[in-house]
This record gives sequence, C-alpha cells and structure tokens, in this order.
Amino acid sequence: MSKDYYQINVPKPLLEKIGIAHGEEVEITLKNKAVNITRPNQENQSEDISIRWFLFPSLISTAIFFLVAYYQQRSIIPLTGSNSIATSVILLGEISGMVGFIWTHVQQTRQLSSPEDRRVAWRLTPTLIIAFATMQAFITIGTFWAIGYLFQNASFDLITATILFFMFISITNFLMIYSALLASTTYITALLVLTIVGGVLVSMVTNSQLLWWQHNFSFLGTNQAQFSWTFNATLMISGLIWITLIDYLFVPIQQRFPKNWRLITLRALLTLDALSLACIGAIPNNQGLFHILHDSIANCLILFTAIPMIGLKVLLPNATKEFITFSYLTAGGMAISMTLFYIIRYLSLTAFEIIALALAISWLLLLMQHIHKLFQTDIHSYFVRIE
Repeated sequence: MSKDYYQINVPKPLLEKIGIAHGEEVEITLKNKAVNITRPNQENQSEDISIRWFLFPSLISTAIFFLVAYYQQRSIIPLTGSNSIATSVILLGEISGMVGFIWTHVQQTRQLSSPEDRRVAWRLTPTLIIAFATMQAFITIGTFWAIGYLFQNASFDLITATILFFMFISITNFLMIYSALLASTTYITALLVLTIVGGVLVSMVTNSQLLWWQHNFSFLGTNQAQFSWTFNATLMISGLIWITLIDYLFVPIQQRFPKNWRLITLRALLTLDALSLACIGAIPNNQGLFHILHDSIANCLILFTAIPMIGLKVLLPNATKEFITFSYLTAGGMAISMTLFYIIRYLSLTAFEIIALALAISWLLLLMQHIHKLFQTDIHSYFVRIE
C-alpha cells in the first residue's frame, strides 16, 4: 500500500535538537491537539531493545541460580517443591520480570510527546505495576503447580536444571517485557477474561470428582475443595486486574471531563464491584462467620452491578440506545433469575450463582469496551519529508 508524503519546512536548530536529519522521512501523529514526530522504523528499534532487555536479566538470573546450587553442592535438583527449579523461577523471575516490565514501561512513557499523555501514564504506573506483579506471581505459581501435577517427583542434574531454569525465566521475562509494550485497555481486558475463565475452569476440573455442583459455585473456594487456592486466587487477581482496567480507562477520560459527577459515580460503583469480586476470593464460603460475610459480599457484587445497569442512561453520557436497551435486558435477566431462586425455588444455588455471575461479568466487560469506544481519542498520522 503506497503512502502519501508531504513536505514541511522545519528550522535547522529544531532538527538538531530532536535528532532528525535534513531530508529524512518521519511520521507525524496528531493526538489530543499534540504533535508527535517519530521515525517509521522506530518500532523495530524498540523491539531490538526489548529483546536485549529480556535476555540480559535472564542470563544474570541463570548465573545466580547455578552459582547458588553449585555452592550448596546440589547434584540433583527437583522440578517442583521447596528449594527447586520452580521456587527459583518464581522468586528470581518475579524480580527480573518486574525490573524488565518497569524499565520498558518507563521508556514507553518517556517517549510520549504529549504532556497530558505522560501525566496519565505516570498516574497509572503504580496500579499497573502492582497488578502485573501480582498476576505474574499467580501465573508462575499456577503454571508450576500444573507442571508438578503432571511430572510428579521429577528431578534433574545441575546442568539440565540450569538449562530448564534459563528457559522458564526467559519466557517469564519475555512476557513481562511485551506486556509493558502492549499495555492498553484491550490488552488488560483480554487478561481479565483469560484469568477468570482459566482459573475457574481449572478449579472445576480438579473438583469434578467431588461433584462440586451439588453444593454451590462457591464450594470451589472452600476448605472442602481440592486446590481451593486456585479459585480464590483467581477471584482476587481478577478483582485487582479489574481495578487496574477501571483506572486505566477512567483516568484519561476524567482528564477530559474533570469533576463530572456521573463519571465519578460510575467509576466508584465499578470499583466497588471489583473490590467485591476480590473479597469473595479473599473470604471463602466456609462455615460460620465466613459464610455470612461471603454471602453479604456476593450480594453487594449483584447490587453494585445492578445500579449502573438500571441507571446507565444517567451515569454514562452519550451511551447508545442499543447498549442501554441491552443493559435493561441484562438487569431483567438477573431479576428473573433471582425470582426463580429466592421466591419460586426453581433454580438451585449453583445454577443461580453461575447465571448471576455470568450476566454481571459479561455486562461489565461489555461496558468497559463501550466506554473505551465512546471516549477513545481519534489519532491521525501523516508521513512527511523534512525540508
């Protein structure tokens, strides 16, 4: 596809300051009334830097792993368990992965030309780091739990263990680097969906022999379930990612619409939703006080979801009629399921929990996408030749 080029005259002192040569082809991007000048091949240069920065910490971590094991005179190293390849990858991978993530994110933020975009990016940095650090730990622990479940009592000599360690930690650092490069509302939404679906499915499969559906959906996180930590951790991590997504979406919007009470109210309700989801995982549905707290928080999740569903026309400016209608239909579906469970007693507790959670989370994810489409900034790019 051919590109249309334009010519502009730029003062020589300005060219020297920004490091662009006379006659060079550049790309000019207009966003939020700000101009960003970049070279067309700048993306490839960024990729080269990212590759170098995921290999460098991987080699250092591998050297530390080898030297510690050699100093301890360990000829055989287990794959999982205490003082194993898994624990080393989890510990050193968390450190090196987050160093790479933070470094890449900082470089990406510094390259933003718009002062407003930089302010927003720096404002989101703490939330983003906490969310991805927690998510990395959860995914790494879950991965090695699955590997240990498949390869029980597997052990390797020092050289083989070092090679395996290097492979695992390189993958970890690689994923964290590119997570920083790809961080966006769409990417975080995809991570949220994968975390919820993956974690819940693992919990269902590992408890299939216990016939968990004869109890309730929350049984997967109780002390009677097998590997209940996977279900509870899934909900807690999902709540944290959800809060990050809300922050990532609403901070730039509220920069454009400051002190808008509708958006502030909607953001508060969605944040309470995310906190409720995380607390459901933090407080398992065990007997006694835990059961009362768990049920109360689950009802709060339904309440904080129903309010924006019903009040979407007021809380979300410029919402489309189609989405408002869809919200009303979803709220009606939740009301029907509650009637079938609480009054008619047709639905079981498991069926009611699954239907209510599926409707609530699906609507909330669609709401996030709808807000992103409504308020995303139009970006226009032009290729020019400097004269």
